[in-house]
Amino acid sequence: MRRGTAVLLAIVVAFGLLWRPLLYPGGKAALLLLDVYSPSLAGSDLAERVTPPVRVSETRETFDGTAMRVSWWRPGWGDSHPAIMIVNGATPVGNDNEATREFGATLARAGYLVMLPQFPFLVEGRLDAGAPAVIDAAFAHLRSLPETRGHPVGIFGASVGAGLALVAASRGAAAHADEIVVLGSYFDVETYVAAVASHEQRIGGSLEPWQPSDEVKTRLPPAIAAAMPDEADRAVVSAAFASDSYDGALARLEALSPKGRAVLDALSPSTVWPRVGPPVFWIHDPNDTYEPPAEAYAAEAAPRDGRFELVVPRLVQHAEVGTATQGRSALGLAGELWRLLRFTLDVLRVAG
Repeated sequence: MRRGTAVLLAIVVAFGLLWRPLLYPGGKAALLLLDVYSPSLAGSDLAERVTPPVRVSETRETFDGTAMRVSWWRPGWGDSHPAIMIVNGATPVGNDNEATREFGATLARAGYLVMLPQFPFLVEGRLDAGAPAVIDAAFAHLRSLPETRGHPVGIFGASVGAGLALVAASRGAAAHADEIVVLGSYFDVETYVAAVASHEQRIGGSLEPWQPSDEVKTRLPPAIAAAMPDEADRAVVSAAFASDSYDGALARLEALSPKGRAVLDALSPSTVWPRVGPPVFWIHDPNDTYEPPAEAYAAEAAPRDGRFELVVPRLVQHAEVGTATQGRSALGLAGELWRLLRFTLDVLRVAG
């Protein structure tokens, strides 16, 4: 009897010691992946069945002088939670993007207060040099809420929005975010332009084929040209996109005026990388046709003191998750899910 009591006590103590560093974030990580992948693997959302209904609301807010709609997801329990601000990609439907809304609910089911600002420049597909300041102001608002006091508050950025969020994380409140999770992004606008122009990407010093999507080929050139200060710089950008080689595109961008170059610098995480304060967790689809994987590898190789982790899983397609399970073997799926579970566990140990 005494031996059994001692064993039970040891189990309870071990559970208590492991709860915060391992079991609690591990359970959250499993719940997140279950919510994302169970609909395609099991035919229904198993996580939704075992968690209270998520509370959803909409507000109107103004950040750094820019008015916008903000969508909120809150867990179905409690009044105080760790929080995550989502910076969407350049989707014309903004906060009505179905995948983003599902992801907001997923995070809330895992215990996070989720804020999704509908940044006008992303809805309109504009690369605005003032965008990082607006993102920083929105994050400062989330950090100031009584609901988040004493809890970790982080940023989740997707696609082009992730690049702007990384720039924002070099300044102000966003520089003190507890974590930034990147789902597909560019690192340097100039190499991004060169890749789209040449259909190549530079990895490890070598040029490799890369096929940009039709959407990127259609939307990126006018977006960057429109951000330029005058017609002369717009002509330089157009010439760079018309180049038939990677190095040729980079060479043509050298003709930008100081003001034009300042715009590209203001939009590129590479120029502020040493000052990006939070831990960065980067997920990149190896077959991404929106931002080349080379951008992720360049970020990984660039000097910076902060924590950086990169995962390149085939179960994630650009800025969407849960869409690449069809046709995969059970063993292959298990391996990919295990990699994502470990990565998500690392994130959640920081995110609370």
